[in-house]
Amino acid sequence: MKIIFKRTTPTYRNSLNTKKVMFHLTLALLIVSIISVGYYFSLGIDYGIKSILMIAVSVLFTYVCEIFYYFLLKEKNIIETVNNSFYYVTGILFALILPIGTPYYVVIFGSIFAILIGKLIFGGFGQNIFNPALIGRAFVMMSYGDKLTTTLPNKVVDGLSSPTPTTILSGTQWMGSSEVPLSNLYLGFYKGSIGESFAILIIILGIYLAWKKVLDWRMPVFYIGSSFIISFIAGLFHGLNPLIFALVNIGIGGLIFGGVFMVTDPVTSPSNPFGKIIFSIGAAFFTMLLRFSSNMPEGVLYSILIMNMLTPMIDKYTIVPTNKNENKKLLFIIMFILVSSLLVTLVWKGA
Repeated sequence: MKIIFKRTTPTYRNSLNTKKVMFHLTLALLIVSIISVGYYFSLGIDYGIKSILMIAVSVLFTYVCEIFYYFLLKEKNIIETVNNSFYYVTGILFALILPIGTPYYVVIFGSIFAILIGKLIFGGFGQNIFNPALIGRAFVMMSYGDKLTTTLPNKVVDGLSSPTPTTILSGTQWMGSSEVPLSNLYLGFYKGSIGESFAILIIILGIYLAWKKVLDWRMPVFYIGSSFIISFIAGLFHGLNPLIFALVNIGIGGLIFGGVFMVTDPVTSPSNPFGKIIFSIGAAFFTMLLRFSSNMPEGVLYSILIMNMLTPMIDKYTIVPTNKNENKKLLFIIMFILVSSLLVTLVWKGA
């Protein structure tokens, strides 16, 4: 069964075709994967091997799932169709947003769910309305949340046995302290999902992808920037060191990873520049709202899925035939960020 929406495969400027775009994106993801695997090997050979196998298993089962799906549909050129669907991007992304202690069967179930429910049921590549990797992550979080651990059984390593930064941030004991050094947050020397913690590397790769026109620079800039501003204002009203608090908030968890690799998905985000900015600010608002007022210290996952759902509406109301009213757009953007900051601050105050 397919659920067909009026979505088209994304197009790119400067004659950069989809295959070239996906090549650069895959290259960036492979660099993150290699650095992540190297880091886990530094913790122990068991951790290094597990990180490799998690990525391999995820990619393998996204491939198998697509092969089987198109076989059932009696597709004539199955291998070509699957290869052109770039299944491995979803497979790598899904593995990179899982913690190292995730059992293999959870990786398998999640990768299948990501491809089948997050992508194929909507009609395949370019037709999905939600980011498939995030759909898979949401599924395993809800179904196997207690299995998503950051250590291997009986293999506790120094630095991986303490609470995660997002867990610390959500606790009442930590409010802008130096519990987690900023250098560790941005260099990736803390526990979390396999590939999300190397903030500086991901920022560099984001600049590369923007240079290659693979992603629209507005989306990571406004997502991360708005998250910083909202955190800064919330921290200021809470009597914290607002700069440190904001830097920690954008450095922890998958915020920068999500800003570069998830928010920017051209299939599940608005098609016009103003809409992309609104999408990004909205995702930042929901990320901070969930972090500060719910029992989910991360927030990135569900915030992006919420905005994926709102993409058609954003497209409808932000597409304009001319470049008029630029000042009104700028004023709206500023007000959106400030109102988001105020709402998050008020909700956090009352939590």
